[in-house]
Amino acid sequence: MGGITLVDLLLARGHQVTGVALDADKHPTKEGLTSITCSVMDTDALAQAIDGHDVVVSAFSGGHRVEMGVYYRQVEGTRRMIKAFKEVKGKYFVYIGGAASLYVKPGLQLFDDPRFPRWYFGVAPANHLRWLADVTREDFFVAAAERKENGTIKPGESDKELEDNVASWTSVPLLEGCRVALDLFEADHSFKWSFLSPPWFYRPGDGTGHYDLGVDFMMLKNGIPAGISVPDLQLAVADEVDAHKLVHKHWTVAGDN
Repeated sequence: MGGITLVDLLLARGHQVTGVALDADKHPTKEGLTSITCSVMDTDALAQAIDGHDVVVSAFSGGHRVEMGVYYRQVEGTRRMIKAFKEVKGKYFVYIGGAASLYVKPGLQLFDDPRFPRWYFGVAPANHLRWLADVTREDFFVAAAERKENGTIKPGESDKELEDNVASWTSVPLLEGCRVALDLFEADHSFKWSFLSPPWFYRPGDGTGHYDLGVDFMMLKNGIPAGISVPDLQLAVADEVDAHKLVHKHWTVAGDN
């Protein structure tokens, strides 16, 4: 969702960028950009693609379907990226993971919170609900957005009808795979890495040019999980590409909900 936005930001800052994708021919040619077709599952080809770069950024996703193949691709894909990075003695690896690994209190990650998934969806703002409707094709997200927009559900109040609709969504393979990915990084300080967990309400939208930074813990805005637009999150990634201030940190960012 954010890889192309990040590429454009880095090019605008004068970086030479290599974009790695499953089908590089789908992406337009741009000055300063070299596009390579490669799967993260092909460790040898990936190592060749990233060799010699100052920073490697992963915006890889194993998929969004609720199936174990997504979990496998996220975990195994991450393991193979780390292996390729080590083989070429990479300089800095910035990994964009998921919100599930953020802590809501000491020792309790978001995905283990008894309020998940009900409350986390129930307090979603209307603009996020409309995006979820586009992604999932579930009409109940549209109805929930309308209840937020017409004031039936007050800001910060959880929509109990929506909570009931998502109560069975207790397995989210992509989020669970990203959480294991954090374990792979945190267990190994033999290389230079940084792990970014987007906030729970991460979605497309207009950038503000501003973000707040946090470490390890889920950030809140007005009592509910924080959100951020794609451009503002990728701005934070581009800043870290340049600054290297969050080495061996698990961090997050927040914008305006």
